[in-house]
Amino acid sequence: MKTLNLSVCGLLLLVLMSGCATIDATTTRFYSPDYKNNGTIAVLASAAEVNNSLEFSFYKAKVEKAFASNGYTIVSSSSEAKYVALVAYGIDEGQSGVVSTPIFGQTGGVTTTFSSFGASYYTMPTYGIVGSSTQSVSRYSRAIAIDIVETATIKEGKPKKVFEIRTKSVGSCSSIAGVFDDMLKAMFIDFPGENGKAISVTLQYTGDC
Repeated sequence: MKTLNLSVCGLLLLVLMSGCATIDATTTRFYSPDYKNNGTIAVLASAAEVNNSLEFSFYKAKVEKAFASNGYTIVSSSSEAKYVALVAYGIDEGQSGVVSTPIFGQTGGVTTTFSSFGASYYTMPTYGIVGSSTQSVSRYSRAIAIDIVETATIKEGKPKKVFEIRTKSVGSCSSIAGVFDDMLKAMFIDFPGENGKAISVTLQYTGDC
């Protein structure tokens, strides 16, 4: 019975693991030598016409929360802020491809009857890959970009950028809304992080796509 239990547990583990969706994201960040993640900051869309959209308002609150958790004081008006965070996000039209998925099943273990005595013996079942299936999938490239600019320099007409951060991800979700939370989480891991270094992470997918 011990062998049977181990085999079944192993199969269940494979099933559970296959059901755990993840998201891969790569973040790069660059900042000026005197950069410090503190002070007042206002969050705006990089494209002015987007600032009044309901979609951006939804994302803006999430970005503000991330900045507030990493040393900044959020203000609603850029005129009251030392810094302005300009936010952009997007997704491409996707690329199609074919993937192969293994099929798990019983690979051994049978009951055999001895013809001379009518007795039988039982061989414990084993499990493994018994085949594969293919399906067509689309992969989408998603990105979030944030630039932090000194407010005073914007008023002077010569914006001075002190920090820029980019997070990119490729996956099957075709909606930026379905991956925004997880990508933003990846973006702010170990914030502000090492200047000029790319960090790749794999997170459990918590979105709905």
